[in-house]
Amino acid sequence: MGCVRRVPGNSAAVGALSEELNEKGAENINFQEEKWHDVNNITSLLKQFLRKLPEGLVTAELYESFIEANRKDDPVERMGALKMLINELPDHNYETLRHLLTHLKHVAEHADTNKMEARNLAIVFGPTLVRTGEDTMMSMVKDMSDQCRIVETIL
Repeated sequence: MGCVRRVPGNSAAVGALSEELNEKGAENINFQEEKWHDVNNITSLLKQFLRKLPEGLVTAELYESFIEANRKDDPVERMGALKMLINELPDHNYETLRHLLTHLKHVAEHADTNKMEARNLAIVFGPTLVRTGEDTMMSMVKDMSDQCRIVETIL
C-alpha cells in the first residue's frame, strides 16, 4: 500500500460523495456501500471539507500565537505552548481537531504499511489545519514549514 493520504482521490468520485453527503446528510447515508471505502477518495473529501471552512481549525485569532509557539527551540517548551493554545480554541474547533488528530495518530501508528508517519501527515494536513483567513500565496509559502511542524509536534 502506498502513501494513502498523499494520493489524491478521483475528483469525479469525490464530487459525487460530497454532493450525496450534502443532500442526504450523514445520518441518511449507508457507509457500508463500497463507494465509501476508497481511502483516497474519503481523504480527499475530508481535506476538501477542511479547506472550505472559513478558517482553519486553528483560528485566525490564534494563528500568530501558534506560529510563535512553534518557533520555540526547546521541544518540551514548544509542546507545552501549543497545548495551551489548543485549549484556547473554540469548543467546535477543539473537538474537531482532537478527533482528527486521534485518527491521524492511528494512521501514523501503521506507517510501516501506509508510509504515512507523523511528518508526512503533517505535510499533507498542516497547511489545511493551520492557516490564516487570508490564504494568500505569500502567507501560505511563508508559514508552510511552521504549519507542518505544528501538526507534526501535536501528533
